[in-house]
Amino acid sequence: MKYDKNFIEKIERQYGLPCYVFDEDAFRENYCDLRNTLKRYYSKYEIAYSYKTNYAPAICKIVKEMGGYAEVVSDMEYAIAKKIGYESSMIVYNGPFKGELLEEHLLNGGIVNIDNMKEIRRIIAFSEKVEKCFNVGIRVNINVGQSFVSRFGIDADSDDLKYAVELINNSKYLKLIGLHCHIGQARNLVAWKSRTEQILQLADKYIEGTPKYLDLGSGMFGKMDEVMASQFTSAIPSYEDYAEVTAKIVYDHYRNLPEEERPILFTEPGTTVDNKYVDLIAQIACLKKIKGKSFGVINASIHNLGDVCTSVSLPIEVVHYSDCSNRDFDAHDFVGYTCLEQDVAYSNYNKGIADSDYLIFGNVGGYSNVDKPPFILPQCAMIGVSNGESYLIKRRETVEDILLTYIV
Repeated sequence: MKYDKNFIEKIERQYGLPCYVFDEDAFRENYCDLRNTLKRYYSKYEIAYSYKTNYAPAICKIVKEMGGYAEVVSDMEYAIAKKIGYESSMIVYNGPFKGELLEEHLLNGGIVNIDNMKEIRRIIAFSEKVEKCFNVGIRVNINVGQSFVSRFGIDADSDDLKYAVELINNSKYLKLIGLHCHIGQARNLVAWKSRTEQILQLADKYIEGTPKYLDLGSGMFGKMDEVMASQFTSAIPSYEDYAEVTAKIVYDHYRNLPEEERPILFTEPGTTVDNKYVDLIAQIACLKKIKGKSFGVINASIHNLGDVCTSVSLPIEVVHYSDCSNRDFDAHDFVGYTCLEQDVAYSNYNKGIADSDYLIFGNVGGYSNVDKPPFILPQCAMIGVSNGESYLIKRRETVEDILLTYIV
């Protein structure tokens, strides 16, 4: 999006600063690009949008409008999906700690991917209690070359997965119809090709007949500004690149089946579809120098921006508050309002700033507004922009909001 002083001042008057700005039109275009690219290779591809990444209802409603599923990992996220009108059949319930609403979800025909043995026994016991049949999936824990041992799912390299499948198959009321996997910090094409091939092998081995779905999880790079892409050690794959190592391989595997008999192929993008399309407008509160180092204290923090700002430099734009000529061109660290030394939103900005200048941080759509704790200050507002018109997505929180659950 393009920002100018008049637009920012209008936002400040209406909603306060800092403020998130969601570019709805660009989000829709990117979402369709991802979906349509993979569908060209495999027509039964579907997006299950990751609620934990950004569960702002306005964004989730857009996904629903465009036919996407909801991917949730808690009762809270499940309740949000239901609140905005999702049927359980369009909700994928994942995660290692499913709440009390799991049983309701099962009764309503929802998609469930089991994370552990205790969960299997819980579902078996419930099915026997209500004497109803349920379709289930399993999250499989596989290695795709990542540098760590994931704690999620059921180990496919031990007897645990075989035992889990036996428990389901021996149950009177359960049927295994799908497999799920997700491996964080493994965004490269080699890792995605590996997860696709492994989940197909496991499906052939453990699912009787053709699975109803295969779910490859999330972790694709999304589109990003060159200034951010250049900070990664390898080239950022395109959606076409990802499609060739996922959807194409699945199509080749099931190409001899009629289309209606092929499994649905899910991925669960979050940052892939929303990171680039939310900015944060902040403002410099003051400039200061300490022992030869320059700082710009801002009215936001790393909690507003998300963890991504601690590993890469976010795209940043400065809109000057005034036309003053006495700008400071020393390299400044933009530091947050918190009392934490590590609250550094951006390091070594040296293009000239002054007190009260506005800062626009890009690429903060994922794990930002949903991850902001009520620490020192309440959360800021979020607005959407479409066809040049702005609308409120989330109002600015107040002290009263923070104290609501406390006894005062």
